[in-house]
Amino acid sequence: MTSEPGGSLSRRRLLRLTGAGLGVLAASGVLAACAPPPAKESGDGATGSGAGARGADVPIDSLTLALPSSLSTLDVGRESGVLNYLVAVLAQESLLSVDPSGKLGPGLASSWKQPDARTYVYTLRRGVTFTDGTPFTADDVVASIDAIRDPENGSALGYAYAGVESVKSTGDHEVTIRLKAPDAMFAWTTTAGGLLVSSRAFLARNEGRIGTAKTLLLGTGPYRITEFAADDHVLLERNDAWWGEKPAVRKLKLSFVPDAGTRLVAMKSGAVDGALGLASDEARGWESDARVTYTGDRSVVSLAFDTAKAPFDDLHVRRAIAHAADREGMVKGILHGKAEIADALPSREMWGDLMPASEVSSGYDAIPALSFDLDAARAELDKSSAKDGFTAELHYPNSGPQLGKAALALAASLKEIGITLNVREITLEQWVAELGSGKQPLQFLWYFPVTGDPAELADPYLNAAATATDIAHYDNSTVNTALDTAKSATDKDVRARELMKAVQTAGADLPYLPLWWARTASAFSKEFVLLDQGPFAFIGPWATRIRKSA
Repeated sequence: MTSEPGGSLSRRRLLRLTGAGLGVLAASGVLAACAPPPAKESGDGATGSGAGARGADVPIDSLTLALPSSLSTLDVGRESGVLNYLVAVLAQESLLSVDPSGKLGPGLASSWKQPDARTYVYTLRRGVTFTDGTPFTADDVVASIDAIRDPENGSALGYAYAGVESVKSTGDHEVTIRLKAPDAMFAWTTTAGGLLVSSRAFLARNEGRIGTAKTLLLGTGPYRITEFAADDHVLLERNDAWWGEKPAVRKLKLSFVPDAGTRLVAMKSGAVDGALGLASDEARGWESDARVTYTGDRSVVSLAFDTAKAPFDDLHVRRAIAHAADREGMVKGILHGKAEIADALPSREMWGDLMPASEVSSGYDAIPALSFDLDAARAELDKSSAKDGFTAELHYPNSGPQLGKAALALAASLKEIGITLNVREITLEQWVAELGSGKQPLQFLWYFPVTGDPAELADPYLNAAATATDIAHYDNSTVNTALDTAKSATDKDVRARELMKAVQTAGADLPYLPLWWARTASAFSKEFVLLDQGPFAFIGPWATRIRKSA
């Protein structure tokens, strides 16, 4: 799932995906190794921290937060951007959940088990209702998954269920999913990144119109959406019938405010109570008036080269661009140190307990390091089929000004070696639509993980079989085989070894140039606090953790 920007969540992916269900972890011997430990970086750089920042359990009648871009739909199957998920996860829920630290746990399923490598059995919570008052049933889960799998619906999440053989209601409160072949990542598919449940009746009644201003969304979550005005705002009200602990915030307004200056003015005037998805350079301006928190979110910003199109089908061209990218300068100058230079698509922390940190480091150290060196860039270009230079275009979404600054910095360096890079800002919706369209041979990949597993990034973007997400059109038999082996492996060590082989091999081929692993910045007026801001803080009902400052 691609969780495109805004800077808050993550797909995907996007996106963007947790213990009564420990039976499945023990059964496979794989998934237990995928969840990362609690993130030490949570709260790094926060102002106003301390005992008072834990919050007080008192009612909050209303809250208004600014988001950095607008939405054209609430349906993540139509637009799988990070901001779409940020709204949808408040109204809809999944079978399993991901906690702020990235651990897999229960959701609408109170427990689950894996009787064999291809079968997942979910026991559903009792007494759950949708916000229209109708009871939640196993049949609603089946209908929700069938709607994603139906090619006629064109869901952006359809690829995640390509390996599913059947989905059946096997009891009043039980759903069984059978796979065509073992898939070590599948348990994460039934988290928010791959499944948000609605009712069969609602899906049938509103086919093709879900997520619009007229139909909105129907779910079982802690909030119900009462109004959606594309390009302006979303209104939500607390669902007092929710099965979980009642949230403190009764009414929530999410305003779309694309302009950074306007957002800050709105905060200073009291028109908004905070903002999510702030760029690092913007967030610094909020620190005197708000509690700002920078949290490592596992997200990656990378250039994606279409390896099937000239001149990017030439490794020397890709290496020339890599040497011309001053990644250290980007992290220090544009992101003010609130990021880390990336060695690969999955961050080191995404490996969790799957592989010891020392082995991850040594594995990443084996990937060729292409440091900023314009002489080396010229030498690579001279070896290429485009030694006389060329002109290319790079687009970035208006919700990611830091990407635009990085693109302009890269363009200045490339000009020195004879490559003209034209940089253009487009809307978030346009940028999402371009991903994988084949229209732009040079693109930004901005991905926010929604699971605690490195395969979430490795398999969709490096495996040639993943035609819907392999935006680099990368095809390497060694990488494909390694990823396929890792996918079906039930042995933790085998899986880790094959995933690392794929990441290392692709690193040398350079279908993507990872630029940085980022941190999310969120800001709240000093009257409020968002608890537990771990790397996956927004892959679930985040608004339920907002409190008055103590």
